[in-house]
Amino acid sequence: MMRLKNNRRLGDVIKKIMSTPKLSVKLDKLDAIDCWKEIIGEQLCKFVIDQKINNGILHVRLKSSVVRNELGYQKSELIEKINQKIGKNIITDIVLK
Repeated sequence: MMRLKNNRRLGDVIKKIMSTPKLSVKLDKLDAIDCWKEIIGEQLCKFVIDQKINNGILHVRLKSSVVRNELGYQKSELIEKINQKIGKNIITDIVLK
């Protein structure tokens, strides 16, 4: 039995997979959430119950109203830092609940 030669470089295959629009959008969202966690730090992450991105809006559920209030004052700065770190304007607003 003859074996077919499939001589594609792994990097080329990964680039092709990453260029799929649906996948790249989801990966960007995951990157934004990772950046969010990194920016607010480990101590504040303890107060986060859930976070998700929907239509460019980062929705964050928090355990503490004090933390929600403090993060509310820094919204525009946080949005700027996340987008700058990713290199794309993915987050347009943050909703703290």
